[in-house]
Amino acid sequence: MEEHLDAKKTKREILNKRNLSQFKNITMKLYFIIILGLLCHISCNQEKKQTLITGNIPNLPDGIMYLYEDNGTNKIDSIQTKKGKFNFIYHWKNNEPVYLGLNHVDNHNIFTYIGFPTKAKYKGAPLEQTRFLSDSTIIINGKTFDNTPTSFPENVKSITLFSPIITGKQTDALYHIDEDLFEHITPKTVSIIKEKLIEYPFSYHLLYKISENKNSFSALQTQDLLHSFKGEITESNTYKKLYAYNEKRFNEKNILLPLLENNRHTKEEILNKKYKKHLIVFWASWCGPCRQEIPLLKKTFASYAKETEFISISIDEDQSAWQKALAQENMSWKQLIADKKNSAYETLQIRFKLNGAIPYTVLVDNDLHIIASSTGLSSEKDLVDLIKK
Repeated sequence: MEEHLDAKKTKREILNKRNLSQFKNITMKLYFIIILGLLCHISCNQEKKQTLITGNIPNLPDGIMYLYEDNGTNKIDSIQTKKGKFNFIYHWKNNEPVYLGLNHVDNHNIFTYIGFPTKAKYKGAPLEQTRFLSDSTIIINGKTFDNTPTSFPENVKSITLFSPIITGKQTDALYHIDEDLFEHITPKTVSIIKEKLIEYPFSYHLLYKISENKNSFSALQTQDLLHSFKGEITESNTYKKLYAYNEKRFNEKNILLPLLENNRHTKEEILNKKYKKHLIVFWASWCGPCRQEIPLLKKTFASYAKETEFISISIDEDQSAWQKALAQENMSWKQLIADKKNSAYETLQIRFKLNGAIPYTVLVDNDLHIIASSTGLSSEKDLVDLIKK
């Protein structure tokens, strides 16, 4: 009888040990699942960056404050202001900072631009900025003064804070870089940009401006500037894209020009080699200065069409808008299109040193050597002088 009881007891102990072991295994699995969930939650929260903007401008009238991204036409949020106080939370779309700014409309429908003092200059004069970068915290405190130009309409004002705003390192770098630094790229400006990179090797503003003007630098200059950036910025999409683009530039002579779509919906070569020189104008239907320039191009074309090939390349994304503009403008020379989403666009950038600003006019020979180029609205004399080079 005792042996039977001992056997039952031993069996029960074995079952208890097995159940305890299974319980421990389940508990450990649950523990690891909870830990992984917490780590994922922390990681996700870290990736979702945001910018807190707080303001207290005592002499600001009640009304509505608008937050915009990049430029004043791109409003992304708004809030009522009372006694000059306001708060915004901007949620980042990706892991790179963006330019933000504020405009105000009071209860009497007076539109106000808001500027912030900086340590930078423009054309040698002190610069006020209307934008800041999306650092984690932006604190705007203090009274403003009126600096509205006399040319502004009665319902538009411009004000500037007396005191600097409190920001993070990205806006601080922006506010120490002269606004006109990238307007004319010379060996001297390249040297100044390099000095700024030594001081601010994390600056997205510098990265964005170098990328925006990438074809104004030689491939070697761009490579040197890229190597001056330090830290997490070198893992950003903008940095990696610029680096990859610049690597292609070292081999640009082996990059063949693509065929582009013409206004008859067929593919065509960009250059007709029977001409020794080719005047290429990059434009778009929505670009006011581009459309202003067309009558001048027509006059120049009438005088120089026999010796120089004229080519207009639209960067329109909307083909119907391009076709409509062509019907309105009635340009009698070669019309092609290649928008920024077109795989051929990058080749055009590399071979013709196109930065993106239009109208951009470039004169090349049959070997694709750039004889001369200009950005912005040209006069008739500018066009003639360019062709004669």
